Amino acid sequence: MKFADDTYLVVPAVNADSRAAELDNIVAWATANNLKLNKLKTKEVVFYDNRRRHKVSLPLSLPDVDRVTTLKVLGVTLNNHMPASEHIHNVLSDSAQTLHALRIGAGTV
Repeated sequence: MKFADDTYLVVPAVNADSRAAELDNIVAWATANNLKLNKLKTKEVVFYDNRRRHKVSLPLSLPDVDRVTTLKVLGVTLNNHMPASEHIHNVLSDSAQTLHALRIGAGTV
């Protein structure tokens, strides 16, 4: 069985009701191309601006799809509130770990 890797579905908030149909279209496309959608890796994140004064009513979760608050897309960490701080933190943390490994490796040679 082959899997389609890194497929992203972006649905604007005004079309939130069409999410299930769009996901069904992806499943149909995968099946037609002898692929399978891995439901265990399928995630949903709802992006919204929490600085607004009125409360945001989130759409109901899709069946068999986990809703998460962060998602890594092409190496960039996206948060449901859309700040870049989490991505920057991850990049700095990864860089610090690499530098530490280089220092330890250079000291043992």
